[in-house]
Amino acid sequence: MYKIALLVYDYSLFGGAEKVALKLANEFVKDYEVHLISCFATNDTPIIQVDSSVKCYVLSKKLRSLTWEAIGISNRLKNHLIKSNIDLLISVTAGVNTIAVLGTRNTETKMIYAEHSNLLNKTYGKKHQFRQWIGAKVADYTVTLTEADKEQFIEKFGVEGRCKSIYNWYDGEIVSDFYDVNSQKIITVGRLAAVKGVDRLLMVAERVFEKYPTWKWDIYGEGPLREQVERAIKERKLENNVFLKGNRTDVIQLYKKYAFFVMTSYYEGLPLALLEAKSSLLPIISFDCPTGPSEIITDGYDGFLVENGNIERMTEQIIKLIEDAELRRKFSEHSAKKLEDFQKEKIAKQWITLINELCKEKGSD
Repeated sequence: MYKIALLVYDYSLFGGAEKVALKLANEFVKDYEVHLISCFATNDTPIIQVDSSVKCYVLSKKLRSLTWEAIGISNRLKNHLIKSNIDLLISVTAGVNTIAVLGTRNTETKMIYAEHSNLLNKTYGKKHQFRQWIGAKVADYTVTLTEADKEQFIEKFGVEGRCKSIYNWYDGEIVSDFYDVNSQKIITVGRLAAVKGVDRLLMVAERVFEKYPTWKWDIYGEGPLREQVERAIKERKLENNVFLKGNRTDVIQLYKKYAFFVMTSYYEGLPLALLEAKSSLLPIISFDCPTGPSEIITDGYDGFLVENGNIERMTEQIIKLIEDAELRRKFSEHSAKKLEDFQKEKIAKQWITLINELCKEKGSD
């Protein structure tokens, strides 16, 4: 049985990458001996329950700068990889690539760099870009979330032949068999952070509600821009139309109350919220930002893709859906079909094929 390990920053803090890693661990343990390795652990337990067969390890109990602690943490990682005879390490997100590269250096352990964002997203700074570079250059294989990002990696780093795209799976079911064509509410789900384009959302909202003041727009999520967004809503006199709903653990059960979903992000990886919207049969309108929306939405079939940053066009398409109930119904009827590409069985099989190929190269039994 092959031994594989997944490396994350902090498996006890809620984050998309950590959640994906834990889900992968729970799936991989059916076929492999799985080690879940966390650089830090702010809390005592992982954010979601992991299978009892998964072996969990924390490299440093105290949350410190990963840059300053790189040598000590990577040495502890290397010791674990050698002692446990790990065949393959999966570095989940660029953020832990430096640790993964140093930890696997001069060992027989193979390495996969699993990107969680995309190369075009520059909002994380130069340090993040360096970690993407070192991961792509050193890892035996790079896995991206989308085909578009895969092409970017190949073009920038010359990793053709050792780079492929594998979607994050959506393991939810169709949560609604009913679409409320009479709803006059729009939904957006995402962190209140700059990358999510809340500033663009409010520019669009101001234009939409000038023409359709009876409609509402609910935003679910929290983040560092909460106070700034609240001020902007008041400045634009949108208090009667745009509402900040905060975090809700049951948000997916609320989708069915809405007419359609809107995404205004500057960048995405592979947005889970769009898949959740599809499972609730919602039409979707999204900026065609890098990356993800274009691989989830078919323009004119189950929603609209809008040129990234084109505020006027986004406004026009939202108004078009508001005015055309039959078009909303048509998009809703098509919405769930794309979910077939994100089935867990299909995606897990792609991962298992890649893992087996790399472990076989290592010469493991």
